[in-house]
Amino acid sequence: MGLLFILTDGLAILLSKPFSDLELYAFAEPSDPLNIMYFFLMMFVGTALILTLGRLFGGRLVKWVLAGVTWSSLFSTFYTFSFFVVGDPLATWMSILGSVLFVTALIKWPRWYLIDTTALLLGTAAMALIGISIRPPFMAILLIGLAVYDAIAVYGTGHMISLAEIVINSGLPLVLIIPKVRDYSQAEKVIILKKPPQGAENRKAVYMGLGDIVLPGCLAISVYDSLGIVALPIVCAIIIGTLIGFSVLSFFVAKGRPQAGLPYLCGGAILGYLISSVFFMHLVG
Repeated sequence: MGLLFILTDGLAILLSKPFSDLELYAFAEPSDPLNIMYFFLMMFVGTALILTLGRLFGGRLVKWVLAGVTWSSLFSTFYTFSFFVVGDPLATWMSILGSVLFVTALIKWPRWYLIDTTALLLGTAAMALIGISIRPPFMAILLIGLAVYDAIAVYGTGHMISLAEIVINSGLPLVLIIPKVRDYSQAEKVIILKKPPQGAENRKAVYMGLGDIVLPGCLAISVYDSLGIVALPIVCAIIIGTLIGFSVLSFFVAKGRPQAGLPYLCGGAILGYLISSVFFMHLVG
């Protein structure tokens, strides 16, 4: 599973320059520290909306809301990719068709491999977009805040576990699914237990939020966008730090209890950033 980090980071690096050339920024000014606040605000609103809809109206409405968000994200992703190849108006029509086909397939045949493929496609584009939109020092601060929030949401309030259940059962590509058995079926309803009664060996799959893959990589993209190819040693150190954090996370996940991924993953990425910046050159900003 660690290869997924390398794959998405590598593809996002390739996309970062075209995105930057087209000025496809999530925020108007990448060096504005208020971008951190804007990011948290959007995250809180999105989380509250999904949890509220899930509790008031059940999973079906949430599924269609998330399907709409997925379609919009896929359209933007396909359009960005195809625009460089065929230009408009063909890129627009290809993106509409591709996004509709993907969402239809996800709703009718929510197979884990289709969910994972779509999630990685969306994650790669999101990583490139967010990475070029926030400068490295502010990105590091954002990751620290997200790690703290993730820990509170999993171990404290527990609402992140409820959110994960809703998203997984929607069958849409916001969570990566790694089956542990051949007969794994996405049709079965998932319930995440804080204290599994019979240990981790009885689990049919391991789940990882798409943000756990995307967010640590955003720091690597931010550094690469700021300095270009000369920053590759630091970029590699960030990825290595993330993989070390993932190894530690995997150790605790193997015990069978849900874990907050970002403290380990973002912590490893930030340590890789700080240590390599001091070792190779000045702190990237």
